[in-house]
Amino acid sequence: MRPFPKFFIAFAVLSLWLAPVSHAHRFYAAFTQIDLRDKTQSIEVVHRLFTHDVEDYLRSKLGNSSSLTDQEIEPVLQEFVEGSFALFDGAGNRLPLTWVGMEYKTDSVHIYQEAPLPENPKEFTIINRLFMALFDDQKNTVNLEWNEKIHTRIFTKGNAQQKVSFKEAD
Repeated sequence: MRPFPKFFIAFAVLSLWLAPVSHAHRFYAAFTQIDLRDKTQSIEVVHRLFTHDVEDYLRSKLGNSSSLTDQEIEPVLQEFVEGSFALFDGAGNRLPLTWVGMEYKTDSVHIYQEAPLPENPKEFTIINRLFMALFDDQKNTVNLEWNEKIHTRIFTKGNAQQKVSFKEAD
């Protein structure tokens, strides 16, 4: 009887080791970039949501959504984002985020919003509950950028509201 070649044994051991990894739990995340633009006196918001999470949300909301058109899906996602994400100025006033649109990529959905830049944009409160009602492990990352300074916040269930300050001491 011929012994197994060494590469076969190494491959078998590696396969057994990697098998649990291939069935690993997927992570739940969303990413938001908020840019404060002095030149245009505007706030630009881009949400990057993973396509599989958007599909799970649409299924939970609409049932089988595979036959729906973009025109039918967009208002559902707009209501979802506007109900799950908010931005407040330093005085506690909710900023009126206007829906600009959305685009599908292979693995993500990009959603665009904008608002006028408040007069004194030194402090903001962000609420980000995107997908938190659907996934207990959801983690949402928000980057807020102004004058080349970036503040990053991670939002989780129970920690969906956070402040960001651009005061001189930062």
